[in-house]
Amino acid sequence: MLATLRAIVESVSRQANLDSALVCFVQMVKDAMKTQCCSIYFADYSQDNFILMATEGLNPDAVGKFRIGFTEGLVGLVAQREEPINIAFAKSHPRFKLSPEVNEEGYNAFLSVPVVHQKKVLGVIVVQQKVARVFSQDEESFLITLSAQLASQLAHAEIKEVLRQEESSHQTSVLKGVSSAPGIGIGQAFVLLPKLDFKSIELQKNSDVVEQQRLFTQAVAATRKEFNTLSMTLSDSIPQEALAVFDVYQQLLDAKSLGHNVEIQLQQGWCAKSALKIVIERLISQFNAMQDPYIKERAVDVKDIGLRVLHHLVNTERAVKDYPSNTILIASTVTPAMLAEVPKGCLSGVVSVSGSVNSHASILTRAMGIPAIWGIEDLPLLQFNGKTMILDAFAGRLYISPSQMLVDEYTRLQYQDSLLNNRFLKEQYSEAVTLDGKHISLRLNAGLELNTEQSSVDVCDGVGLYRTEAWFMQKGQFPSQLEQENWYREVLTSYYPKPVVMRTLDIGGDKVLDYFNFTEENPFLGWRGIRISLDHPELFLDQLKAMLKANMGLGNLKIMLPMISGTEEVDESLALFEQAYFELSEKYPAQVIEKPAVGIMLEVPSSLFMIPEWSKKVDFCSVGSNDLTQYLLAVDRSNARVAQLFNPYHPAVLRALKQIASDCEYHQMPFSLCGELGGDPEGAILLIAMGYRRLSMNLSSLNKVRWVVRRLNASDMKTLLAACLAQSSAKQVLRLTRNFMIEHGLGDLFYTPK
Repeated sequence: MLATLRAIVESVSRQANLDSALVCFVQMVKDAMKTQCCSIYFADYSQDNFILMATEGLNPDAVGKFRIGFTEGLVGLVAQREEPINIAFAKSHPRFKLSPEVNEEGYNAFLSVPVVHQKKVLGVIVVQQKVARVFSQDEESFLITLSAQLASQLAHAEIKEVLRQEESSHQTSVLKGVSSAPGIGIGQAFVLLPKLDFKSIELQKNSDVVEQQRLFTQAVAATRKEFNTLSMTLSDSIPQEALAVFDVYQQLLDAKSLGHNVEIQLQQGWCAKSALKIVIERLISQFNAMQDPYIKERAVDVKDIGLRVLHHLVNTERAVKDYPSNTILIASTVTPAMLAEVPKGCLSGVVSVSGSVNSHASILTRAMGIPAIWGIEDLPLLQFNGKTMILDAFAGRLYISPSQMLVDEYTRLQYQDSLLNNRFLKEQYSEAVTLDGKHISLRLNAGLELNTEQSSVDVCDGVGLYRTEAWFMQKGQFPSQLEQENWYREVLTSYYPKPVVMRTLDIGGDKVLDYFNFTEENPFLGWRGIRISLDHPELFLDQLKAMLKANMGLGNLKIMLPMISGTEEVDESLALFEQAYFELSEKYPAQVIEKPAVGIMLEVPSSLFMIPEWSKKVDFCSVGSNDLTQYLLAVDRSNARVAQLFNPYHPAVLRALKQIASDCEYHQMPFSLCGELGGDPEGAILLIAMGYRRLSMNLSSLNKVRWVVRRLNASDMKTLLAACLAQSSAKQVLRLTRNFMIEHGLGDLFYTPK
């Protein structure tokens, strides 16, 4: 059955539109299960009913017309229960509803399963048979498995169809994602495809056959040149018989094979990319259907060739395109490098299909103050390129081809948002002191956008987290000790005499170095942070020495160790720190080398229970609330599928943060927080109530948090905290914090455009 499942999924994915995909689906399921009828219904939430979208066995004239309510019939019951129904005599069931217009009177056996995507019922699959029987467990499992595999595919096909229809009728389309960096962006979509795949290509027609033929011929020529270069490069290092594979590739590119098939599709009106997609996917399917393992393996070669030609096709189109002045950057997974490539001042918004609001690229958008949405529906991205868009990162909505009325409305909202920011800016040089006199030190999370951060040195109380790995990620190799020293010196001098807490190299997880890349099945629980530094003491010692030398004559450096889980890691790190200090003292006997304070990050759950030990070993600690939330809730913070489960306002997280503050106060250990939670006004209020007096955040959050702190009493915050800690869900906590802000005249912060 596995081969059948795969064949159905692949065939459906190759269809040009939703209608043909569903027709293909019901036909193949009917044949595979040897039943007399297969139908699929889609949920229409605007009318609270299901509509028959495709069938093999019922009245074909009813497709697109017949509807049945969400609470009606067996179809409605399957959706309500969200579980299969398998009965021999459908008519005998009390929920059976006879619908003459679909001509199902002759059927008895009934098996139906729901199609569920992201907790939402998209539709219902039904198979029927005249002979009264209960379908076997294998048949039921087959249909359930098929539904699960196709749920996301059918959801995306449905959205693509809606987009296509609304574009032709000049209507606005709306997609939903998760808000990352708040704000409103209005601009033109610019799509980046770092990992090109045929799934990204939307089938499109183009009447200029000659131009499309020219583009294809040019892409093939570039691919031939690429294979010739590869062959010449490898000719001295691999046997001649192995090089023969490139001859095979050249033959497949020949006009009589791939070229001829693509030419047929071009003559039928498809654009070059679409024609290539149709031909390559058909060839892959044919090879996969072969029994001979050797021939079957050629599907990989065909796909590789096809992707190389596609890459050159897309690059040819891209070569003449520049970033618009109001770029809405869209990519499958946005990376910091992509953000850096957009010319300064041209980036109006960011949309990432995968990843999550807590990835480091997402954190960078917040540091830059650029509106961003993460985890939006997975779609053929090139379909969006060049379109006008509105990105509402307050509500997590993306409007495609908006009406002028909508553009005018959001332009007005943008202006209102800028007025609010101006209110924050008026107090940017004021101290963050509550109405009842509690002084809060607001520090900067730095290292991502150094130029911007340094321009606002006067508005912060120092740097609570300097991410040294950000600089390592921009280099093509490990920087020398001297390079690091010069860089750290520049940072320390820029903020002098304010303190700068530099975190030692924290790579791993979703932070990789191109020149030191490694693959792990579970990177967030793997080789990262201090674990890498201790396994490579030569790198660690270089960094420590560079920091110590950079601090000479300044004395505003503090060093922080990431990903600490046990005392052995601290002991080893401190031993290497002493070694670095001793070796520098020997090398520069005439120089005064200060010993900076050394602290640790509290982000691994085990470290929360070791505060008595930490108070005797290190000088301070800082809570990394992003990773701490991830580990406490067992949620991969870069995984869009579980993004909604990552919530630092979860009562368990808040209680852990409160316990940290209490334990640190008891053991007289200086503590702070440098996670994203401190940059949210609601989060900052709760943290201040817990006893946190040093909060570190992105530059874009500093003025907002300062403005809020200056308008509230710490005593009122404590009352709010007590109520929040007694709640059982993050939703309840956020409801309380929002009501608190509104009651204290801060409701403008939560104005969400409708």
